Amino acid sequence: MAGYTSAVLDEVRTGIDIVELVGRFVNLKKAGANWKGLCPFHSEKTPSFMVNPAKGIFHCFGCGVGGDAFGFVMRQDRLSFPEAVRALARQAGVTLPDDRERTPGDSGREELLRVMELAARFYEETLWKPSGERARRYLDERGIDPEVAKRFRLGYAVESWDALATFMKSERISEDTLLAAGLAKAREGGRGVYDAFRGRLLFAIRDLQGRIVAFGGRAFGDEQPKYLNSPETPLYSKGQLLYAADVARDAMRTKNRTLVVEGYVDCLMAHQYGFTEAVAALGTSFTAAQLQLLRRYTNEAVLFFDADQAGQKAAERAEALLEVTSVGRTWAMNRSGRFEGAGLLRVRVATLPAGHDPDTFLRAEGADAFESRIADARSILSYALDRALADPDGTSGPRARSHAFARAALLLAKVADAEEASLLSREAATKLGVDATQLWIESQKLAAALTRPAAPAPVRTTNGGTSEDRMLVRLLLEHVEARAALLPLVDDAQLSGSALRSIISALRQRPDASAESLLPDLADDTTRGMMTALLCDEERHEQLDPSASIRDFRSRLELSQRLRAIRETARTLAADEAAGAADATPMEHIRFLDREGRAVHAQALGVTSKPDQGPVGPEGVPTDDD
Repeated sequence: MAGYTSAVLDEVRTGIDIVELVGRFVNLKKAGANWKGLCPFHSEKTPSFMVNPAKGIFHCFGCGVGGDAFGFVMRQDRLSFPEAVRALARQAGVTLPDDRERTPGDSGREELLRVMELAARFYEETLWKPSGERARRYLDERGIDPEVAKRFRLGYAVESWDALATFMKSERISEDTLLAAGLAKAREGGRGVYDAFRGRLLFAIRDLQGRIVAFGGRAFGDEQPKYLNSPETPLYSKGQLLYAADVARDAMRTKNRTLVVEGYVDCLMAHQYGFTEAVAALGTSFTAAQLQLLRRYTNEAVLFFDADQAGQKAAERAEALLEVTSVGRTWAMNRSGRFEGAGLLRVRVATLPAGHDPDTFLRAEGADAFESRIADARSILSYALDRALADPDGTSGPRARSHAFARAALLLAKVADAEEASLLSREAATKLGVDATQLWIESQKLAAALTRPAAPAPVRTTNGGTSEDRMLVRLLLEHVEARAALLPLVDDAQLSGSALRSIISALRQRPDASAESLLPDLADDTTRGMMTALLCDEERHEQLDPSASIRDFRSRLELSQRLRAIRETARTLAADEAAGAADATPMEHIRFLDREGRAVHAQALGVTSKPDQGPVGPEGVPTDDD
């Protein structure tokens, strides 16, 4: 447990609401005793990710990953165990032992996060000081309310080579740390560092937990580049995050949509006008990773382009996203008569007048006009279809229509949403003057041809061990009273599956511990996944009467123990006989086999055998043999 006592870990674990913690990253819905959502650790269309608040654990029945709050933070933020403990201890208000401030295995992420927070405060304070007058004037010209600027933690980097570096030196932050965080650049010849951001309005880029991980800097005049973003760092990977996603998350869930704009100011203005579900793509094209992130919270994304660019840009985005996320998926009716593809994110395009972006349009026309544009948004696939149907050479005739048919079928073969694919196929068939059924059949053929071999899925831990062994281990995990009665009777070697054996071993070490507090004791992800599967799976395990189950398993284990003893004694006798020492065989071995054989036979038949009985016959009746 990396130096932390079980009492300390239990105190931190108790102070964390795991539903709230996981809910920052996953849109969870109540499902019996659990909460359910789309797994954040692998791509899936049907939710199989469970969170159990009573036990403080999570498990995905799709990929087999499971654990407690520590395990979730370790996976989500790529932290070591000690770092995850410290991060959650701060959230829970638990003071850790002073000697645990640094432990082996730390990745340095905590230090980088601390430095980014220091930088954000430095830039924020500068913005509202006299030295930030130029930046405040710019905000006023763009119509950005000071309260919005403060809510999003805007800042200002003065026109200086070392303002931030000097401040960080006073905070005892090393130059290497500034370089790793992307806040400074090395001077030529390796003589010190200089500030990465100078003379720019700064937009703080936060992760889904609201922590500063990067900055975007906007120039005021003709300086190039107009926007300067932080480089890739251990905290920040371009195309993986969305600006303001941490703030917009709740509104996305409530409205079941998100608005994706291109610029920071566009996003701020959308929030200022009440569209708090807006996010920005951080200066990159909308990526498949960002698409996957949005799918956790909503079923619809609306992208904004001006009228001059909408068709081409929407088509390009659609084709790129389809190529990355949906190749090989087919669309068809399932046995219930419903379309497959539920839970997919539908992407639509809202057009704005030429020359306008969300910022200028909102200030010129207002919120109602902006909402009307959203209502009129077209499917992004519609734009892609228009492009597929158009002949690039501008020709017409049978040959051009044949080529357009092939391009349309290829596009439709990549569409994962069955309902949308059906609508598009009818639209394309009408424009091409062909039978929609022909297009449907052709797209299905292409979908099969385009199918790429799927990456091997992680081994699901729910199938490990026999059903009886899993039931026994679950009984031991959930009921402490079962451990005293049954653990002494369990032969670990007889359990099917190494994961179950590891769980039993952990139970022997700490027989009074709760199941969830044993998770840090387990050596590998497979074993942790097995344990959380056993504890979260409501469908496979009915609520059993603990007392009756204990009696039943005690009987089974005692019988199994007797049978093992009989086999061992029989092997000993056979070895003696083979060695020519049969005459020296202890009489107690023979008596033991006789006594235990009768007891096993009686137990199997539900008959109570008497110690003084002679050998038992086939029907359980004593014989005359002695």
